[in-house]
Amino acid sequence: MKKIVVLCIALFLIGAGVFSAQPDAVHSKKYTYATLSRYQKQLFETFLADEIPAGKQVADVLTNRTSLRTKTRLAEALLFRNQRGDKENAAEILRWILKNQHRDENTRIYGIWKTSIDDDKLDQNWREFIGCDLILIRKNFSHLLPEDLRKEIEVGLIHAAKGALKRNVAPDYTNISIMSAFLMAYVGTEFKLDELRNAGQQKARDIFNLYQKHHTFSEFNSPTYYGVTLIAIALWRELAPSAEMRQMGQTLEREFWHEAATFYHPTLQNMPGPYFRGYGMDMRKYFAIMGIWIAVAVDNEKQAPMPPAKGPKYGEMSNLAPIFALGLSIPKADLAALTRFSGPRYLSRTVPNSYKGDSLKQVTATLTDNWMMGGVWGNRRVWGQIKTGTLHWKTADGDIGWLLVPGDGKTNVRVDKTTMSLYCADPTTTTLTVYIGVPNVQTDAFTDTRWNLPSMPLGVRTALRRLSVERVDSARFEDEWAVSEPCPNVIRVVYEVPTDLNNAMPLLEINCL
Repeated sequence: MKKIVVLCIALFLIGAGVFSAQPDAVHSKKYTYATLSRYQKQLFETFLADEIPAGKQVADVLTNRTSLRTKTRLAEALLFRNQRGDKENAAEILRWILKNQHRDENTRIYGIWKTSIDDDKLDQNWREFIGCDLILIRKNFSHLLPEDLRKEIEVGLIHAAKGALKRNVAPDYTNISIMSAFLMAYVGTEFKLDELRNAGQQKARDIFNLYQKHHTFSEFNSPTYYGVTLIAIALWRELAPSAEMRQMGQTLEREFWHEAATFYHPTLQNMPGPYFRGYGMDMRKYFAIMGIWIAVAVDNEKQAPMPPAKGPKYGEMSNLAPIFALGLSIPKADLAALTRFSGPRYLSRTVPNSYKGDSLKQVTATLTDNWMMGGVWGNRRVWGQIKTGTLHWKTADGDIGWLLVPGDGKTNVRVDKTTMSLYCADPTTTTLTVYIGVPNVQTDAFTDTRWNLPSMPLGVRTALRRLSVERVDSARFEDEWAVSEPCPNVIRVVYEVPTDLNNAMPLLEINCL
């Protein structure tokens, strides 16, 4: 009888969700320099050679204009490799880093490191970026460093954590908040500073609970910052000072890899839009940190979503240092999904986000064998990093063509399985602009009802009057809309939006034929 009662209670609790289902099998990989694959070692050594070119000494590269964040990771990478002269060079770099921290407690910038000596941007996020790398160095490589330098690192970490507490970023500042929670919790625990420990632990709970509401992060679908988020979660998984925080990190990492793999198209080697923060339109042509994670995970140069040689945003390769130091932990099914397309799918997400506009923004996206598109409804923030709507497809010569609805705050975008619909989000707007980037397309390919794009003809339906179709200046486009990779052939299509518009009707419908 007792066995029956216990069984019934257990079944009830499982049904109620108190006991979660067993997680999918996870592929875990710890790295040492000796165990890196040929491809991984090539990536790693190329980064080191770029940072310290042949014939140069460390002192030669610690210039007044170099990035202190990148040089911190250079030190971390040297300690990871630990070949002849590496630990001495790392120590020299770290002493230079540590003396360039702002330590006046009465200032807003307390605890941050300079971005560079001569052009210090006073970026508050440098507390978390450099602080978290210093924790990794302290945890993994202290035995390679002199005692006085270890103590200097500890002093710098305490200043950084106290500055993070003073700033107190909100949980929805995704990549920074996850690092900030870790920085405060770790430093508070290690050095018995209860206020820091408690603040870090509580922020971690707030971040975890915010994610669980909608199973999305606020900095949604960001090819660069998704990669930072993965590093930050891996810090929780590996080095968090409490079992609770480590478990939250493991759960977030498993769920987040699944979300990222679901939105990734391995044939196109890109994520569909919308990008809440994005520095490009084609990950194969600039270095996004998510692309670096995927390259390490799939361990195959042909399947790596990043340039085959040095290119735009190459400095992000410094993230190899924390990635290798923390290791990989990804569900096996999601690792497989990064290498082969698992089939067409239509996706919708609700994103808690405090950018100007709706507090809950609605994302829709569709992925097919050869093309994908996505859009966001509810954003009014004007920012080049926001890509409100995107369409990607593979051209006949293997290139990627794309369409961009920019983050100008004027439009809401919704997609279904075949159509992207653009609606007016700003009643004062007078124009609607769409950009198309694809080689060899000419302005005469755009008619009132059809855009004859290479490998991707599009049907167009609109009541708006088309004002212009013109090729734009590439450099100006790249700068205005935060696109890092070269865009030699971008066409801008502009429509007139009348004042008596019916906001319930779409301004423009683009149909994938």
